[in-house]
Order: sequence, then structure tokens, then C-alpha cells
Amino acid sequence: MVIVLVLLVVLFAIAATVALLRGLMAFSREGDLIKGGEDAYLKRSEQQNRMMSQRVLFQALAIVIVTVLGLVFSAR
Repeated sequence: MVIVLVLLVVLFAIAATVALLRGLMAFSREGDLIKGGEDAYLKRSEQQNRMMSQRVLFQALAIVIVTVLGLVFSAR
């Protein structure tokens, strides 16, 4: 069970990192589009918000799993 929980923490940490990078890439592309004169602000802002919300969700799940791991180890 401990191995599964540790793997879940690693997977959620990776997912949070990927969501963070995707959000930053969307932020970068928004700047390029604004410089180019295109009005894609709403579309990019929605994508950035979605990516950052996913990052927060994955971080929260990782924290919950770490807490469960702490409870498992304290019970031993």
C-alpha cells in the first residue's frame, strides 16, 4: 500500500509540473499573439486558468496522499 501511495504522489507531482508548464506556455503564446495584433486574450486566459486550476488540484491531491502516508507510518 505504501508503494502505491508513493507512486501516486510522484504521478500527481509530475501532473502538477506538466500543468504548470502548459499554463506558462499558454501565457507565453498570449504575449506573442498580443504583439502580433491578434485578440486572443479570452481564449488564452481561459486556457491559463484551466491549466493553473489543474496544477492546484494535482498539488492538493499530492498533499492529501502525503498526509495519508504520514498517517500510515505513524500507525506502525
